[in-house]
Amino acid sequence: MSTTPTPWLITPATLGEAQTLARFNCLLAFETEDIHLDEATVLAGVTNGFGKGPEVRYLVAREAQSGPPLGQLMLTREWSDWRDGWVWWIQSVYVDKSHRRRGIMRALFGKVMEMAGDPSEDGGAVLVRLYVEEHNHKAQAFYGQIGMANEGYQVWAWKPR
Repeated sequence: MSTTPTPWLITPATLGEAQTLARFNCLLAFETEDIHLDEATVLAGVTNGFGKGPEVRYLVAREAQSGPPLGQLMLTREWSDWRDGWVWWIQSVYVDKSHRRRGIMRALFGKVMEMAGDPSEDGGAVLVRLYVEEHNHKAQAFYGQIGMANEGYQVWAWKPR
């Protein structure tokens, strides 16, 4: 993926932006899966996520240092014994509707790829993954354009509560 300069400033999110991140997450769930999330629960999840670094990190895109977040993603990491290194998962990817198709997503992903290759970034990553809803073909096309590939896995889950 090209790391050409963009007009977007990609920075770690701050706890003060938790409300915006939670709102974006609720919009994401509704737009991609027609799910209405409880915003208070999502806000609690985002707020608690800030205390779980470096396993959880939020990145935001903005036009200027003091500007509001226009796009976001969350990075989580898991240890891979198969690869003897960290696998980073990209989650909660969202760009405000009024700012789409302007390179924000590409800038966010470019920053992740840059960070993944840098060992000073909490050890870097041996692999960067994400999951995408199976009918979200637009997102799948974008991920292919930036060099990601479908690894052929299905996501299965069990909810203990």
